[in-house]
This record gives sequence, C-alpha cells and structure tokens, in this order.
Amino acid sequence: MSDMKQTFIAEWRRFFAAGAARWAMLLFAAALCACAVASGLGARAWHARFQQLEASGHAAPRLAEAKAAPASPDQAAMAAFRFARSEAPAALLRPVGGLALGSGLFDLLPPAIRVTVESRHTDARNEEKVANPLLQRYGTFDLATAIALLVPLVLVCLCAGIVQGERERGTWRMSVANGAAAGRVLAAAIAVRAGAVWMIAALASALAFLLDPAATLLAYLAWMFCVTAFVACWSAASGALNLLPGPGATAVLAGLGLWAIATFGTPAMISALADRSAPMPSRLAAIVQMRTAQQHAETSMPKLVEDWYRAHPDWQPGTTRQHTWPVTYMPRYLDQQARIQPVVSAFDRVRATRFEQAQRWAWLSPSLSLLLAADRLAGSDAPRYAGFMAQVDRFEAQWRAFFVPRIMSYRGVAPGEYRDAPRFAWTEGARVPAWHGGLQQLGLAAAMLGLIFLFRARLARP
Repeated sequence: MSDMKQTFIAEWRRFFAAGAARWAMLLFAAALCACAVASGLGARAWHARFQQLEASGHAAPRLAEAKAAPASPDQAAMAAFRFARSEAPAALLRPVGGLALGSGLFDLLPPAIRVTVESRHTDARNEEKVANPLLQRYGTFDLATAIALLVPLVLVCLCAGIVQGERERGTWRMSVANGAAAGRVLAAAIAVRAGAVWMIAALASALAFLLDPAATLLAYLAWMFCVTAFVACWSAASGALNLLPGPGATAVLAGLGLWAIATFGTPAMISALADRSAPMPSRLAAIVQMRTAQQHAETSMPKLVEDWYRAHPDWQPGTTRQHTWPVTYMPRYLDQQARIQPVVSAFDRVRATRFEQAQRWAWLSPSLSLLLAADRLAGSDAPRYAGFMAQVDRFEAQWRAFFVPRIMSYRGVAPGEYRDAPRFAWTEGARVPAWHGGLQQLGLAAAMLGLIFLFRARLARP
C-alpha cells in the first residue's frame, strides 16, 4: 500500500511538472467553465421566463373581468374570441433539477405552449423569432455536450501512449527496474490524469448547477455519477491503448480514431437503425396534409357551421342572424384541428420512440449515453416532451370546449366565468433513472480493465 502511495505521488508530481500538461488542463478548464456559465445562465433565463409566463397567466383573467361588459351580442362574442385566441395561460413543461445541463434543447422544442381557439399549427403569427434552422436542429453547445466531446479527447491525449513514450525515452526500463510493477505504474499515471480531468468536470458542473436557481442536489449527484462512469470508461480505454506495439503517436492516433468512431460513427449507426425501425414522418407530406385540411375546412365553412349548431342545440343564438367572423371560423378551426392533430402528434411519438431505442444501444457510445442522461436530468428528453405535448393537446381541447360555445352562441363570457376557464396542470409520468447509462459505462470500463489485466505481461517488456 505504501509503494502504491509513493508511486501515485511520484506520478502526480511528474504530471504537473510538465508545462504542456499544465497548459492543456488550463485550457480544458477554461472551455468547460465557459460552457458551464453559459448553460447556467441559460437555465436561469428559462426559469425567469417561466415565472413571467405564470404571472401573466394569473393576471389575464383578472384584467378581463375588470373590463366593461360588452354592449351587444356581437361584441360579447368578439371579446370572448379575443381572450380565447391570445390570452390563454401558457402550458409549461416543468423543468427538473438538471436544467443547466441541457437548456439549449428548449430552443428547438419550446417548453411553453400557448393554446388558442384558432389553428395553433398553421398560424405563422405564433412564431416568436427568426432563427437559423441548421443551428436550431442541434440546439446550443451546452455543458453536457462540451463534457461529452472534450473529456475523451483530453483523456486520450494524456493517457494513451504513456508506456510507449517511456520506452522511446528509455525510462520505462528504469521505472520497472526500481521495483514497481508495470501495471501499478500505469495505473497510478492514469489515475492521476483521470482524477485531474474529473475534478475539472466536477467543478464546472458545480458552477452550472449553482447558477441554476432550481437545481437540486439529487440531480447533481446523479450527473456526477454519470460523469464519473464516463471518465472511468475513457480512462480504461486509453489505458488499454498502452498495450499496443509501436511508438506513442500510434497509440494516440488509435485513441483519436476510437473517439471518432464512438462519438460520431456509432450514434450515426444507431440513428440509421432508428430510421429503419421508426422513421420520422415526412415533413413535406405533413405540409401537404395540413394544406389539404385547410382547403377542406375553407370550402366547407357553411356546412361546418350548420353541423355545429345542429350538434349543440343548447348553444343556439337567441335570435336568427347572419353569421360573420369570428363565429363562422370556429367550426373551421375545429375541423382543421381534428385533421391536423394526428399528423403533428406523430412527430412527437416517433421522436420518443427513437430516443428510447437510442437509449437501449447507447452503451456502444459513451458520449451518446452521457448526453441522453443529461437530457433526462434536464427534463428535455423526447419521451417526456411527447407526454407534455399530449397534455397540451388535451388542455387545448378543454379550452376550446369552454370558449367556442360561448362565442358561437353570442353570449360571451360573463365576468365571473373567466376564473372557471381551464388551466393547464402538468402531470409527471413515469421516469427512467438517468444513472442507468452510468452503469453501462462502468461495465465497459470493467471490460477494458479486464483486457489490461489479461495482457499485463506486455507492460513488463522494456
């Protein structure tokens, strides 16, 4: 035990005595901390926006009740329509304790949806900003992505080729001749480097979680378990590269190739398998179906109005009148919604299916496994978002059921009825623990360590 401690201390001093290693760790720490600050501030901004939306949702009914009562049935219908169109309380996807890890995904999948009595899926006025679609496809470069990409690179550059480099300099024979076992020297060298990388990742993660006002200790501990397993997996893989013959550059190049395959090649293969088993619906076909639904509803407006009044005799107008906008458009929007909703929902369902399939095969790619765990901890994973959109659709149906009859009947909404309007209530479904991916990576690390132990005799060669 004393010999192992002395070997560990010697490797620690030698590692930090190298100027290149110090600069590499400094740049690595600066990159992770910058991403941590950006991710933490992004999570803070999302929480502030959620609070603002909740406040406006509570204030809207009170402001509507304070307005003067409409003087005519037409004005009553118009007042109810204006409120139902744009004043609905936003349906919010409640973030969980690790939002700082993946808040950038909310730029692609908005967590705040405002329902309406119009067509939410075809009205371009609901778009709040203009953005680059290529950047929106992947979201922002947040802390989890930085750790998944940079940690393996740093570990490969620091840990691969240690033995080969010592042999080239002629110092490996001396290290082994001093009585220290070759495996013990390699284990100490890798442990020092992996510990330094883990410490930087832990501090950067702590910084991001501290900037997130709603972060939880449980989410941080789950994330650190996944990061620890991730570092252990790549440390063991980099250590196994020391078994290769040839110079140290060969081991480093092999490690970079392994990183490229595991980080980019394997996820691409998993995505290709998902394309065969659960292909994404065609966006072009969806647009065609939406346009067809719009055209059908537009040409059938008179009949749709008659059918609606026939199906709702209790909401007939008090007097016979010539219907105009917005009354004539309500059945049209309902018909469009019934035809378009299955088309839009299919995207969320398929995305959730692909996420779950990727999670089953993520053990082949440690970086993919870590990113999927980050999505789970941030609450932005595809299955959770699909459940959120399903609840939004049910809430919108309740919103329409409350306001459309009051608009169609020209009765409007009485001042005391605004408080009875439906409100969105998020219900959390069953969740898969995020640390499952960490167990898979620990299994890979154990396999790599077993490989090193099996071929440990190669390390003893001078």
